[in-house]
Amino acid sequence: MRIFLFLLPLYLFAAHIFVLHRIDDFRHPYTNTSSKELEKYILYLKNHNYKIVKLSTLIKLKNLRKNIDKYAVFTIDDSYKSFYQNGYPVFKKYNVPFTEFVYVEATEKGYGDFSNWDELKKMKDLGEFGVHSYSHPHLPKLTNQKIIEDTKKAVNIFEKHLGKSDMYAYPYGEYDDRVKKILSTYFPIICNQNIGAFDRNSSNQDINRIALTGKVDIAKKLALKNLHIKNLRIKIENDVIKKIEGDYPSKHLFIYITKLGWKKVKVKNNHFKYFPNFKLKKYRNRVIIRYNNKIISKMIVKGGSYE
Repeated sequence: MRIFLFLLPLYLFAAHIFVLHRIDDFRHPYTNTSSKELEKYILYLKNHNYKIVKLSTLIKLKNLRKNIDKYAVFTIDDSYKSFYQNGYPVFKKYNVPFTEFVYVEATEKGYGDFSNWDELKKMKDLGEFGVHSYSHPHLPKLTNQKIIEDTKKAVNIFEKHLGKSDMYAYPYGEYDDRVKKILSTYFPIICNQNIGAFDRNSSNQDINRIALTGKVDIAKKLALKNLHIKNLRIKIENDVIKKIEGDYPSKHLFIYITKLGWKKVKVKNNHFKYFPNFKLKKYRNRVIIRYNNKIISKMIVKGGSYE
């Protein structure tokens, strides 16, 4: 009897990184998660044998080419006080680590809805911290110099209170090629807010995160894998998406553009071309390409710089 071993591509095995903002702050439903739902998510992961780790731990495992399948990370953006008051106790209850990105100006100046430095330090038993800018700006709207100034100011103040960090999360999840190039010189680990998974082929400086706001079917989110399209190119001119093309071995793909919707696109000889010729309607837009449970998502901002 012959035994054949089939080696599956490494990108079929993926970790999942989630992002939270406010906890039990029902004034802001768009960015709020209830502590009851949060507890459900944690219990689901634990009951299904997921390993919940800090983001830095996941990156180390990935860099060492370790198996990161069934790993999960909780990240928290903005350092809202509601997380300290209502979210941190849930993580404490289940001894679950997390990674929080600090809106430095809000913490430094004591804005009412945000944690202060002492509260952040108290969470160091389970949490690690990264930078979420100084002034929480729309980065693509800033000049290169303004981006650098905001980043340096954030880093200097952050380090005085929490020490050095090599992690950053884009405010509002907004970035373009120009912003990414600048921030990549400061931080080896950068998070976006594009839905998707994290596997061995993922970039450490363009990390997908799945938002857990409202009520989310976490099982469906955990089923998502990355769609690895070779030679993917999105051509944008004067805020018009002219063409999307790439190489993928299937008969078709589904492509979504904000305010345009989904389009079924045929793939011929493993290559597809889509000519939406669509002028962006909103400042912040998404291009999503999907095939079954595999997905790739890109943030496109009006007026952004794309090579």
